[in-house]
Amino acid sequence: MSGISERNPFVGPRPIQTGEALHGRKAEVAELYDRLQARRIIVLHSPSGAGKSSMIHAGLIPRLQAAQFDVWKPIRVNPDPAEYAGLPADCNRFLLSALVSLEDELPAERRRSPAELAGMDFLDYLDTRPRRKQRTPRSVVLIFDQFEEILSTAP
Repeated sequence: MSGISERNPFVGPRPIQTGEALHGRKAEVAELYDRLQARRIIVLHSPSGAGKSSMIHAGLIPRLQAAQFDVWKPIRVNPDPAEYAGLPADCNRFLLSALVSLEDELPAERRRSPAELAGMDFLDYLDTRPRRKQRTPRSVVLIFDQFEEILSTAP
């Protein structure tokens, strides 16, 4: 058995991150990539703990990056209203939390406050967000991770 590792390749009950090896999901990642290429908008859903985040982080994102897509940090929608106390009552807290999540990817000195983001719609935000400098234009990929929390926390 020399040369064969007996180490378990599975990390246990936590999502696998970008850069970590993903075992046994090559066909699913290929199918997800192909569907994204064909449809541009896809919904990946399955029961909690099935490995969606792992497949996205350790499988799909590296494949998209290798194909020269500009993959932004996955967006988390945390609709906790206490987080945005003091903002206008008509503020869409789901949209605002998505925008705040996108801002987290930017350097601290370039981030806008929740109060500044509260009046924006998603397209306005994308139009005004600083772009990465790239030699050639690349298609942007936005991933909303744990999106089902919108449905389960505030139906």
